[in-house]
Amino acid sequence: MLNKKLKLLLPILLLLICIQNVSGKNGNPKLKNNCEGKVLTITTAIKIKHKYFFFRKTNHKRVTRIDEIVNENGAVLMKIKMKSSEKGDTYDFRKFHRLVLVNKEIHEVICIVNQEFGRLIIYNFCGEKMTEVVVKSNELYNKYRF
Repeated sequence: MLNKKLKLLLPILLLLICIQNVSGKNGNPKLKNNCEGKVLTITTAIKIKHKYFFFRKTNHKRVTRIDEIVNENGAVLMKIKMKSSEKGDTYDFRKFHRLVLVNKEIHEVICIVNQEFGRLIIYNFCGEKMTEVVVKSNELYNKYRF
């Protein structure tokens, strides 16, 4: 008797679980709405290290650019690093990674050299991820370069 009831209830439970998972995937994430009044600033720090050859400085440099999004309390919401090298007049990087404040959104731009497409990740002012867009790397670099 117990086995017959379990055999009847098991498919019904599995069906309910599947329906809940499907409805959860289709729903939009709940975002905080109290982020509109926040004041955010972007701080950029550039660290330069010279390369040496037999105890002499060369014109080759390692450059690290650190972008931080800071709120009015001084807390860091987001922090990224972009590493590059500078040889004389040329500036080379493998990965273009930058944070930009646009209207009431934070845009994180990621472009990797020799790849056709890059990513644009959009956050609200609370630091919550809203959307992620795949765009051509050339368009992203031309729009967000420094």
